[in-house]
Amino acid sequence: MAPTIAITGSASGIGAAIAELYASKGYNLVLSDSVASLLESTTAVIKSKFPSVGILSQQTDVTKVADILKLKDAALDRFSSIDVVVLNAGIHGNYRMSEEQGGWWGNPEGIREIFDVNMFGIVNGIHAFLPSLKEKAKSGETTRLIVTGSKQGITNPPGNPCYNASKAAIRFMAEQLSYELNATSVKVHLLVPGWTYTGITGAMSGMYNDDVAAKKPSGAWTPDQVATYMDQGISNGDFYIICPDNETTTDMDKVRMEWTMGDIVHNRQPLSRWRPEYKEQFAAFQSSKDK
Repeated sequence: MAPTIAITGSASGIGAAIAELYASKGYNLVLSDSVASLLESTTAVIKSKFPSVGILSQQTDVTKVADILKLKDAALDRFSSIDVVVLNAGIHGNYRMSEEQGGWWGNPEGIREIFDVNMFGIVNGIHAFLPSLKEKAKSGETTRLIVTGSKQGITNPPGNPCYNASKAAIRFMAEQLSYELNATSVKVHLLVPGWTYTGITGAMSGMYNDDVAAKKPSGAWTPDQVATYMDQGISNGDFYIICPDNETTTDMDKVRMEWTMGDIVHNRQPLSRWRPEYKEQFAAFQSSKDK
């Protein structure tokens, strides 16, 4: 029997790329997204490319526990078991108000929406799918739970603070879950994309295609590159799957993350990397790591 992968946020971007990659491996697909029209078109494209692959496609609002439980139940009814779950659904948020209206902090409802999707969507997904993954893992088979985070949840750059906070929460939850499941055959992975040309970063929604590729900035990766890098990280047994891009190398990411943690260790002001008074210190730190 073919293995099964369930992916939230799979109508476009990284989720759609992961779906296509695993379809090429012969997996059954459980696809879900809140945007029904995009989900329908993406499902049709994948079906046309991989006609022998079993596909369940269901509109799902990850902020609603009942929705994601229905998705899990439908997946088990169709395919009997689930081997891999990718909790990928997320939004960047459009909640900033004018400075007179409070700026980043002037729209509590918009902030709540970000946490409902980015954080509680993950909580709901874990609640729905983890029991099935644990049950299958009892037989000794490895099952996997993959959570899509963000570098903004690690280095916390200025701007969009509540998106950063929601992704930081995801990181901590995934770390805790990995520790909790250490003695089981359920493996947890944190996927951290670099700059990737998706709907969140300005690309058109839907499947990545030649029209979208023509507009991609040279520094950004494609969703396919992220999916392939994730798959390699899983093969390596990595928990942290931190993707580079065409501008930022893995070594550059490591330097930035180390400096960020140093704010706490050395009692610097927070977000020191972007503060003018620390500019020379950070430049010297970078230079020391290049040697």
